[in-house]
Amino acid sequence: MINIYGLKNCDGCRKAINWLNSNNIEYKFFNLKDNILSKILISEWIEAHSLEKIINKKSTTWRNLNEASKNQLDTEAVNIIINFPSLMKRPIWELNTKPHKELDPGFQDRHQNFIKKLV
Repeated sequence: MINIYGLKNCDGCRKAINWLNSNNIEYKFFNLKDNILSKILISEWIEAHSLEKIINKKSTTWRNLNEASKNQLDTEAVNIIINFPSLMKRPIWELNTKPHKELDPGFQDRHQNFIKKLV
């Protein structure tokens, strides 16, 4: 089973969902606005992908984040993400409820190729 975490109005998330639907691939979508993320879940994503791959430093959320939070990102990343989930690159993928190194945040051709091999 594939889990996708993202935002309903995120272009990358919509593309991923449309692709999964058009390929009849079963998935569950978790809207970051509606689901409170756990510290354990965020820590698993960071461990699997690295903080640099998780945080979207080009986002409006990042630009609007106060300097103190930006400076504490290395030590307080999990708490900052809980408070500002839209800081993450999207979609975030899980395979059988766990992050997978091949499915890093985003939606690219490599994601499609990897998922096609699974089904």
